Amino acid sequence: MIPIASLLLPVLLAAVAVFAYSFLAWMVLPHHRCDIRPLPNEVPLVEAIAAMDIEPGLYMFPNCEDPADYRSEAFLARYRQGPWGTLTIRPSKPNFGANLGLSMVLYLLIAFGSAWVVSLAVTDAATFGAVFGPALMIGFLAYGVGPLCGASFLGKPVRFMLTDLLDATVSAGLNAAVLALLWPAG
Repeated sequence: MIPIASLLLPVLLAAVAVFAYSFLAWMVLPHHRCDIRPLPNEVPLVEAIAAMDIEPGLYMFPNCEDPADYRSEAFLARYRQGPWGTLTIRPSKPNFGANLGLSMVLYLLIAFGSAWVVSLAVTDAATFGAVFGPALMIGFLAYGVGPLCGASFLGKPVRFMLTDLLDATVSAGLNAAVLALLWPAG
């Protein structure tokens, strides 16, 4: 088995590569520009939400407190009429520095998990392909498939899910390529 310490630099650089791509994907490249749109007139909605004094959390509407109410005619009428949506109320204003730090920690976890699983299966003299293939699959499962489950259930638009899958594929490829290129030699 490969010593974990010898994987620290490849893991760190794989996470940095994914972090850099994530920045480019959201701030420079055009494919996410239409994913999150502003409301046509957000002021009345924001004022209504503020007046409700909703505690932080994820909300889905229409919805019911008691599952038995899902069969009620009042709920069914609201459900047929719509609108339908989800709403996330944050506990405080977004802290982009903290969010970026958390993203980096998650990228490190995915890179480390990929490297660790691959290290169980290959020798320290593994070829590029022997490392790249499994690391690519692990990265794609982590970056793409996991988030897709929640996105589809919460009703994110198909276009948003497709651009996320594109980013997941590139991120998984970067993660796998850096790990494979820097895999410790025997």
